[in-house]
Amino acid sequence: MILIRYGELGLKGKLRRKFENTLISNIRRVTCKEGIKGCVKREWGRLYFTVSAGSEDFSDFERLVAKRLSCIFGVVSTSPAIVCSSDLDEIAETAEVFVDDVKRSGSFAVRARRSGSHEYTSMDVARVVGERIRRKSNARVDLKNPDFEVFIEVRNDRAYVFSEVFRGYGGLPVGTQGRVLAADELSAWFALRRGCDVDLTVDGDVNTSSPEQSSSEDSEEILKAWACYRNVGKVKLGFEEVLKSDYPAVFCSCGVKELIEKAELLKERKTVVLTPFASEKVYSREQVKKILKSISGLVECVRARCRYLERER
Repeated sequence: MILIRYGELGLKGKLRRKFENTLISNIRRVTCKEGIKGCVKREWGRLYFTVSAGSEDFSDFERLVAKRLSCIFGVVSTSPAIVCSSDLDEIAETAEVFVDDVKRSGSFAVRARRSGSHEYTSMDVARVVGERIRRKSNARVDLKNPDFEVFIEVRNDRAYVFSEVFRGYGGLPVGTQGRVLAADELSAWFALRRGCDVDLTVDGDVNTSSPEQSSSEDSEEILKAWACYRNVGKVKLGFEEVLKSDYPAVFCSCGVKELIEKAELLKERKTVVLTPFASEKVYSREQVKKILKSISGLVECVRARCRYLERER
């Protein structure tokens, strides 16, 4: 079982269900396109993905899928977890699976949280499970700087026990906002992260700061993967034409210097122009380049493992 946590969706009030549905749809599209067999279900504040696979290294494959799902916009983090009942003794017994990892690590901590009505508190869970692991491993408890962490989430009548959290990039699910224009792949990544469908310009003078802009098949596939395989259009427009376009917003990778040089043109704009790299407070241009490319190897690895598992069935 893979826990899927999402963040900003909770801020959308009445639109929450729409945003959740879009995120679920994007997860299903990604898993279908990349050959991952499984199903996703929803509970309040969480999504759960169950991987359908039967192999000796299933846990490694589930871990790989969790990494991939963490790269879907709208997802804050994922964790491959072991599911058990909310009975405290059963939780402690389930957590014993990490005893060998704790022995190898030296020190450990148990982090517990819960929601719903139970006869125990989160601190009780951490105390009971921690004592069980300490006795079995003879390891030292270190709550401030542990070498290994065991996480437990108790939600109503179920508990989820895990040791890894794969951080995602948050944002909003692609498709929850309007279609915008992006000057290149770097700015398109930011637009997708804000939940926008994207059309990509193929005219080099739109964004002078990205001469490396490419329309190669590899670049297209990378962007499609980040877009959850939704349609990414292409348009050929110069900078002045972009500013006069009917798009509700334009994303470009201009820095402060480029903005100053284009100040007069920007005064005449009819659409919102967003420049995420103007300050580089969140992600620098180099960071986004690495992030963009990182998904390529991950997707190829997922597809290769799915093909292998299919042959094994």
